[in-house]
Amino acid sequence: MEFLKWDTEDVAKWVESIGFSKYKACFTENFITGKKLIHVNCNNLPKLGITDFRDMLVISACVRVLLGITETPWNNSIADPRRDTVALFLEVKSRTGKWTNSLTYQQFLYYLEDPDYTPEPESEHDENEGYENEDDESEDDENKDDENKDDENKDDEDENEENQQ
Repeated sequence: MEFLKWDTEDVAKWVESIGFSKYKACFTENFITGKKLIHVNCNNLPKLGITDFRDMLVISACVRVLLGITETPWNNSIADPRRDTVALFLEVKSRTGKWTNSLTYQQFLYYLEDPDYTPEPESEHDENEGYENEDDESEDDENKDDENKDDENKDDEDENEENQQ
């Protein structure tokens, strides 16, 4: 899975190697890296500027061969068995972040069996150490807003009482 480390230039070289040098710019201008190749298919190629249907079919097939995955059937149902695990893994790896960057295929397979599994941080320190939980901050902001509204309502009530007297 060396292609996961490819930058845009490596992808452009690969596009050229499969006989589509005329589309190199489409891939580089859209910042397609090796991690993003999992998203390159006939649905997304027109967004990159590739609209010749035959070229789209060939490029999509070459991407699947490179990634070692099969084509997802267009009539796939949620009742059908789960997709190819390699394709699922590559979708996760296409994202960026500390967890996905360090995720191995073996860890991913374990995660499929146990969804509560998360790999241990590599250092002794907790990866979230020193960061406040964003959810806590938003709750605090909501509580402050509620307090401010209560204060404003109390002030309005006091004014109404004074005006009535």
